[in-house]
Amino acid sequence: MNNIFKTIQDAEVIAVFAGAGMGVDSGLEQYRGADGLWTKCILINDKEIAYKDLLCHESFDTMPEQSWAFVACMTDQYKHAIPHKGFEILLDLVKDKEYFIVTSNCDEQFQKAGFDTNKIWECHGSVFNMQCMDILERNVYKTPLLEIDTERMVLISDVPKCPVCGLNCRPNMYLFYDWFWVSNYSVAQQLKYNKWHKDIKASGKKIVALEIGAGKTIDTVRKAARSFTEEDIPLIRVNPNDYEVERANQLGLAMGAKEFFVGKRESPPSEGVASLNPSKRGN
Repeated sequence: MNNIFKTIQDAEVIAVFAGAGMGVDSGLEQYRGADGLWTKCILINDKEIAYKDLLCHESFDTMPEQSWAFVACMTDQYKHAIPHKGFEILLDLVKDKEYFIVTSNCDEQFQKAGFDTNKIWECHGSVFNMQCMDILERNVYKTPLLEIDTERMVLISDVPKCPVCGLNCRPNMYLFYDWFWVSNYSVAQQLKYNKWHKDIKASGKKIVALEIGAGKTIDTVRKAARSFTEEDIPLIRVNPNDYEVERANQLGLAMGAKEFFVGKRESPPSEGVASLNPSKRGN
């Protein structure tokens, strides 16, 4: 592990690509996998409904109270979650370097942990933002505080309304079967990331990429990491299951995020650790 952290410490630029696995050690449920949130159901009006079917555009039209009640449960969990020690260690590693966070997580745990909001791209949006159900309305608003009846999974407060037209709103994040996500806010973050990416590639500085808890099923984060490292920038992939890598200058570690950062036990033996050095880029 000492060689790995030396690689990170020696880098002048760190790109972090984080999936749902980054938040599991904070007590947040993973979305996928054998016991993931999207495999579970809830009983509403004597009918069993999959959680994922409460998070699609159609559900906010046909059963908005139940869908928003589920979102309220999510936001409450995210607000009360304390980012695990790994967030603090990662922030300490990057705070004096050039860095950017690319994450598919909608929980804003990176912001809570103290990372610069101008250096975060939430590629699937945030549950703390909302948009109008009118697909022609392109504004993004902050999600208000919501009250729910947790036993009946019913919203006590009113369904959030669009301040412009008064129609119902839905979360401004990429939902299941979603053709109607207003990605303006996320795209603005992406443009900052793209500029940063272009500038650091031309800077001649030592660069390393760190991918944490990003799965293969919805591989948005993995694709971003793959694109970033395509010019032989070294990658450290941390994932308890999908840790395999494709190139000699990439390292896969079969462990969770907190275990990696806190380093409570040694990583499994891996070839090429000693030769995994930050890539120096230039024109």
